[in-house]
Amino acid sequence: MANHSGIHSICIIGRPNVGKSSLFNWLIGHRKAVVVEESGTTRDRVEAVVNIKNYRFKIVDTGGYLEEDTDKLSSMVKEQIHLAIEEASIVVMVTSAASGLVPADEQVAAILRKTGKESILTVNKSDNQKLENGSVEFYSLGFGDPVSVSCLHRRGMKVLKERVLSLAKNLDAYTESEEKRSLKVSVVGRPNVGKSSFINFLLEKERVIVSDIPGTTRDSIDTLFSYEGADYVLIDTAGIRHKRKIKSVVDTFSMMRSRESIRRSDVVILLLDALSGITRDDTDILDFIEENGKACLVLVNKWDFAENIEGVSADEYERHLLYGAPRLRMFPISFVSALTGKNVLSSLSMISVLDTNLDIKVPTPMLNRLFEKRSPSNISIPRRKKRPNFLYITQTRHRPVEFSFFVNDPSAVLPVHLSFIENILRDNLPLKGIPIKVKIKGTRSEK
Repeated sequence: MANHSGIHSICIIGRPNVGKSSLFNWLIGHRKAVVVEESGTTRDRVEAVVNIKNYRFKIVDTGGYLEEDTDKLSSMVKEQIHLAIEEASIVVMVTSAASGLVPADEQVAAILRKTGKESILTVNKSDNQKLENGSVEFYSLGFGDPVSVSCLHRRGMKVLKERVLSLAKNLDAYTESEEKRSLKVSVVGRPNVGKSSFINFLLEKERVIVSDIPGTTRDSIDTLFSYEGADYVLIDTAGIRHKRKIKSVVDTFSMMRSRESIRRSDVVILLLDALSGITRDDTDILDFIEENGKACLVLVNKWDFAENIEGVSADEYERHLLYGAPRLRMFPISFVSALTGKNVLSSLSMISVLDTNLDIKVPTPMLNRLFEKRSPSNISIPRRKKRPNFLYITQTRHRPVEFSFFVNDPSAVLPVHLSFIENILRDNLPLKGIPIKVKIKGTRSEK
C-alpha cells in the first residue's frame, strides 16, 4: 500500500496546548481537528491536503509531546509523532508566547534537531505586541527567526506561508492542476469495533492508534494512499454512540467530526462487531448514512473470533443478521478480520464498484419498461383508499441517486407504493449498497 506520491508533508509538532490543532485548522481553512482546552485532545495524526500558491502539501497535525508521560497511550502518541516527523518534508514546531520557553519545548526541539529536517519555529498566542516582543527567548532553540502568529486573532499566517514557500523551492511538489480525484472512504461504527485496526492493516503500518480504551480515536483521521493505481482518502473516525452515552465535550466534538466525515465521503464502510451483532447504535448510524445518500459497505469484523467461539458459518450468521435487521439486505455484507487480514483487501474492490454505481444514469425509456407489466398502480391497497395512477418515472439525480415518479394524484400515494417502486428498481439495477430516493410528483404545474 503506497502513500500518495508527489505530495510533500508539512508536520506540525509541539508540546500540549500550544495551539497545534488551531494552526492546522487555520492552514487548511476550516475546522477539522478537534480543538478544546483539554490537554491530550489530539492523539492520532490528522491530515489534510492544501494548496499554497502553486505548491500542493499534506498538512499533518500531531498530538502533544511530553517526555515525562510514559503510560501506554502516551507512548503510542509519541510513536505517531516520530513517524510523522520521519515522513515530513518540512516540520513546523509550535510554541506559546503566553507561557514562554519551557523545558518541554527544549525536549521537542532536541528531537527535531536530530532529524535534520527543514524546520520552521512558530510562536503562537502572540496576541499583542508585548507577547510578540517576548518571542526573542525562542532563538535559543536554534531554528533561526521564529514566526510570531496568533491563531485566535488570525495574525502572522502570511509570513508563515512565505517561510514554507521559501523552503518548498527545493521540493518537487505537485501543482493543483496535477491533482487526481481520490475516492473518499470513511470507516465508521461504534467504539471498539476495530476501525483503527482495519485501517492499519490496509496501510501495512500502525498509522492510527489502536487501544482497547473506548474513545481512543477522537479526530476523524484522513490518510492518503494508493492501491493498484487508484487513489484513496481513508478516513478513520471516532466511535459513534447514542447521545445518552456521551460524557464530555471532546466526545461531542468527536461525534460531530464522525458525522461530517460521512457527509464528505463517497463510500462509507460500516464496521460491525461479530461478537455483538447489530445494535441500536449501528442502525442509527445506518440511518444517518442513508439520509445523506452515501453508498455503504457493511463489514462484520472480528470474524476470526466469532467463527472460533460460536462455530457458525458466515452464511448462518448472515441469515441471523438479516432476520434481526432486514434492512441490511439492501447492502453488500462481507466478513473480515482486521487482525488476520481476512477479506480486508478485497473490500477495496467492493468499494470501487459502489463508487462507480453512484454515477448510474438510467435512460427514461428503460426505467419505464421496468414498470410496464408491474405498475405500482395495480398493487393491493387498503379498502377506501384512492388508487393513484402512476404515469412515468425518470432519473433526476446521481450522487445521491434520485428518481421522480409522476402521478395523477400524489396525495393518494402510500408507503407501500414507495416500497414496491424501490424493490423493482433494486431488483433490476445495480443499486445494492446505494441509498435511493423516490420523489412523487404531480402532473399539474402547481404540484
